[in-house]
Amino acid sequence: MTNPRDQVDDWLASEVTPLSPPPGSLDRIRLRARQRKTRQAVLAAAGCAVVLAAAATAPQLIAGGRQPGQQHRAVAIRPGSPAVRPTLGHRSPTSAPQSQKATQMQQRTTLSNSMTVPPPHFQPTSVTFVGNGQGGVVGAVIGQAGPPCATSDCTSLAGTRNYGQSWYGVSAPVAPGPPSSAGVSQLRFANLSDGWAYGPGLYETSHGGWPWTRENTAGQQVIDVEAVASRAFAVFGTCTGNGLSYPTDCTSFSLQTSVAGSTTWQPVSVPAAYQSMASPTPPLLVISGGTTGYLLTPSGEVLSGSTAGGAWRAVGQAPCKPGPADIASQAQNPGAQGSGSPGTTVGSQSPGTTGGGAQDLGAQLAAGAEPLLACDSQGGGGRTQVTVYTSANGPSWQQTASLTVPGSVTSLAAAGPAANGVTVLATTKGIEYSANGGRTWQVATFASSGATGAGAGTGGPAGGFRYIGMTTATQGVAVPANASLGEIYVTTDGGSTWAAAPIAG
Repeated sequence: MTNPRDQVDDWLASEVTPLSPPPGSLDRIRLRARQRKTRQAVLAAAGCAVVLAAAATAPQLIAGGRQPGQQHRAVAIRPGSPAVRPTLGHRSPTSAPQSQKATQMQQRTTLSNSMTVPPPHFQPTSVTFVGNGQGGVVGAVIGQAGPPCATSDCTSLAGTRNYGQSWYGVSAPVAPGPPSSAGVSQLRFANLSDGWAYGPGLYETSHGGWPWTRENTAGQQVIDVEAVASRAFAVFGTCTGNGLSYPTDCTSFSLQTSVAGSTTWQPVSVPAAYQSMASPTPPLLVISGGTTGYLLTPSGEVLSGSTAGGAWRAVGQAPCKPGPADIASQAQNPGAQGSGSPGTTVGSQSPGTTGGGAQDLGAQLAAGAEPLLACDSQGGGGRTQVTVYTSANGPSWQQTASLTVPGSVTSLAAAGPAANGVTVLATTKGIEYSANGGRTWQVATFASSGATGAGAGTGGPAGGFRYIGMTTATQGVAVPANASLGEIYVTTDGGSTWAAAPIAG
């Protein structure tokens, strides 16, 4: 007999029909689901914005090495203006504060367009000025940022539109200093667009500062560069010197030429004896009047040719020869000053008979309206005897003056008419100037300013100057031998008075 089923079991076994939800319940559920998805999307977008903002403000450090074909646009920037900080990486806690370090950041800054400032503790080694097409000039200095510097490639550029009264950052080649074969220490612009950084390496820009392209020099060092319009001339040397003394321990030199925008250099057509000048002494190169180039060869022969191209020929023997070069204590490339070229280390000896039988020390070559030559000979009491010559076109030279200067001569420059133009002479003790074409000379004075604290009438910074150049008959620049001073010197009265122009933002 079967057991009677429980009423509860019967109720559970029966089919159940679920009740419908209250009206509007499903619409409320759908609305809340859409609101939740919206909140999630907003939060995700906010997170992306934070990441993008962080990426935009993070510094883009450039590694010391670069891959072939890459083009870096670099300028040394003072952290904080604009605000950039290098990544700490594995630096020890005892490292210098990052806010005190310079770094290189990818930028598009040029001689005529910049929103940045120079790096702190700028150490200038060369200066160049070019016309801006509006009756004024724009200048630039090259040097090293720091110390300290956050990367190994600390080469930096700073520009000025008011002849050193204020400075701004300009994109620099991603390169070390001259201790490296790829390093640079000298600067030459032909105009606001076309420029070359060199010594001993070689880089070219066709856009006023970015990008810079490293050029192949076939293992040679670049001793000097001069340019006019869109053509450049350079002295290439086979040398093994190190640091700022890179043009030493040389075996031969050659004169090369290139056009702006090209990375190819070709030998200039010269007499066979000068195609490869076997000598430890670099030749001296200048351009006069923007149309004629002159090369004082190690033997004392002068070569000359048109800057528009074509062959150069031997035009005559100069009264003296170049001496062994040492960039650490000699003239720097002048840029578009129309004067100056690497000089000599006075004290080193080379054959010659300058100065009535006194030991010939070398020469400085400059070019204003016409070539100008200073022949140095040893004097007594730490002084140097200087004989100044001018020439209409190189074959013959006329003596214009003889003077004795304290210390060693490092650089010569001229501007204005040949008969009554301004001539300036830099030494390891100060500056001498002439207002009548080099016939009579006076000692320049220095205004009380700059890092040196030099007072008016003093001899300027300790160690004197390594380079001097005239941009016009009234404006001139000089680079102190001590780069750590962080300044150049300028004159606006034709070389009579000079004042320090610290390179800072």
